Amino acid sequence: MSRDLRTWIEKLEAEEELKRIKAQVDWDGEIAEIQRRALEERGPALLFDNIKGYENTWCRKLFMGGLIKSSYMALMLGLSKDTPRQDILQLLRRRFKEPIEPERVDTGPVKENIIKGNDVDIFQLPVPKWHPLDGGRYISSWLGVVTRDPDDGTYNVGQYRGMIIGKDKISVFLVPAQGWGAHFSKYQRMGKPMPIALVFGWDPSMGFTGALPLSNINEYQAMGAIMQEPVPLLKCETSDLEVPASAEIVVEGTISPDPNTYEMEGPFGEANGLYSRPEKRPVIKVDCITFRNDPIYRGSLAGVGMVTEDIQTFFMGQP
Repeated sequence: MSRDLRTWIEKLEAEEELKRIKAQVDWDGEIAEIQRRALEERGPALLFDNIKGYENTWCRKLFMGGLIKSSYMALMLGLSKDTPRQDILQLLRRRFKEPIEPERVDTGPVKENIIKGNDVDIFQLPVPKWHPLDGGRYISSWLGVVTRDPDDGTYNVGQYRGMIIGKDKISVFLVPAQGWGAHFSKYQRMGKPMPIALVFGWDPSMGFTGALPLSNINEYQAMGAIMQEPVPLLKCETSDLEVPASAEIVVEGTISPDPNTYEMEGPFGEANGLYSRPEKRPVIKVDCITFRNDPIYRGSLAGVGMVTEDIQTFFMGQP
């Protein structure tokens, strides 16, 4: 069975783990507060489809949550939601020992709509403002940031923050210690821009593996192991990067190695309750957006209730 965000939403709804929000809500603070309370109460996943100012945009829906409890982990793995946590951890351990390679496909739903050049406008996405003192709207909050090592072609699919600073620009927190940071350092030495793709809305295994300290396997292999089937990948429009064919939205672009192109990123409300200091950071120049018909943007309040402590402890190699 093909897996994507829509099949995940259907599964959550069948398990009475999804709440559809029909009342109009404001992207500026209100959505974040609603999710904060839902996360604190270990409540259901949320699907908003009446967001102020987004009545006539090509993206009008926002999905949040859906991976904050061990019961959701169990459902992601195809288990009963009352499966004990230890059984979930043991199954994850076994599956990650047998990674599954992705498969290449020629087309998929994420290519149903393609926008390029001057028509690109990432403000068409209903990105919330997550914290009152944030420097802007952080588009990269629960996604797959796809980059590739220019030397050996190894993929990295991680979760890294980025703030919208224009209709086709995103300033990003990018440091060498991160997976994509290591790739960017190589592009800097080469003096070339780094291709990048932001994948919003796919199977929950993408956001899950993107937040893990994996070793010996890449995230696409780990997603396949979780799903027990290959991840169907297709080529981006503007680069050789490959992304899940049934994703909701893919934002394609490049990051210049030239420090003169850097722009301010931050402040940002961190998980520790403090705000990061604004600094000049690298910028994604968006060249293309592809998306499904009636796409669903996927976001989340960063750092709150993302995964259980048991899952974090397991993957950090602690007893």
